[in-house]
Amino acid sequence: MEDKIVTLEAYYDPMLAEIILGRLKANGIPCFLADENTLAANPFYNQAIGGVKIKVFEHDLEKCRAILAEEVVPQSVDEELISCPNCQSTNVSYGPAPIKKNWFSILISFLLSTYPIHLHRTWTCADCGANFNPHAQ
Repeated sequence: MEDKIVTLEAYYDPMLAEIILGRLKANGIPCFLADENTLAANPFYNQAIGGVKIKVFEHDLEKCRAILAEEVVPQSVDEELISCPNCQSTNVSYGPAPIKKNWFSILISFLLSTYPIHLHRTWTCADCGANFNPHAQ
């Protein structure tokens, strides 16, 4: 008995296609990606060939749609809630630290036509504006 291979869905984002493929394989569905290597070699062909396609057997099509319709809920989240040491607020974010202007460094960089950019990343409180490292004792 020969089973027909069909396209389940096509994705213009190759990483999303990989995630969906992983969900299907985790549920025991035999499947593979088509046109993935073509797009890896030349991403400009994405629109022309219709994206990365997930191929499945025709008899698994309804089971695949049921799996994709399920909402994915994380089993457990063991994240440590980070709070500001100054005001104890949890309204914090991790990003680039504010740049301190050193006029001597700016002048030398301008004269030498070099622009040394080194951005430090730090936790910043949105409520009080403090910059901090939560793991520093």
